[in-house]
Parts: sequence; structure tokens; C-alpha cells
Amino acid sequence: MEAMLADREAEMVEWNDGRLDERFRAIDQRFDQMDRKMDDGFARMDAGFARMDAGFRELNARFDAGLLGLNGRLDAMQRTLLGVSGVIIAALIGVIATQL
Repeated sequence: MEAMLADREAEMVEWNDGRLDERFRAIDQRFDQMDRKMDDGFARMDAGFARMDAGFRELNARFDAGLLGLNGRLDAMQRTLLGVSGVIIAALIGVIATQL
């Protein structure tokens, strides 16, 4: 056990340029892998946001079309109410005129 520990300590003390370069290459590879994973993740997020934007555009168009239909119906109801109000006013004038 002590021999293994001594060998391990000896390995730790022996840092040379070759080992450092190897370690830096391994670290660089890990960073490159992480960069690729992050880029892939952001690409998936961008695609998801594009799908959401398209869905919102479609929903907005449907909503606008529904509002146009509702607007026409409200205009028709307003015309009907004005017509009925005119008839009621004329009837009231007629009732008042016959009572005098």
C-alpha cells in the first residue's frame, strides 16, 4: 500500500511539458464537446421557438378572423336596435297624439 502511494506521489511530482500538453489537450477536448452540446441545445431551442412563433401567428390570424365576424354581427345588432328604437318612438308619438 505504501509502495503504491509512493509511486502515485512520484507520478504527481513528475509534471513535464508533455504531460501538461496532454492534460491541456484533454481539457480542450472536453470544452469542445461542451461547446457542441451547447450549440446543439441552442439549435433545438431556436427550432422550438420558431414552431411556437408559427403557432402564435396562426392563432393570431384565427383570432383576427373571428373578431371580424363578431364585428359584423355587432354592426347588424346595432342596426336592428336602431330600427326597433325608431319604431318604438313612432308608436309612442302615435299613442300620445291619439290621447290628446
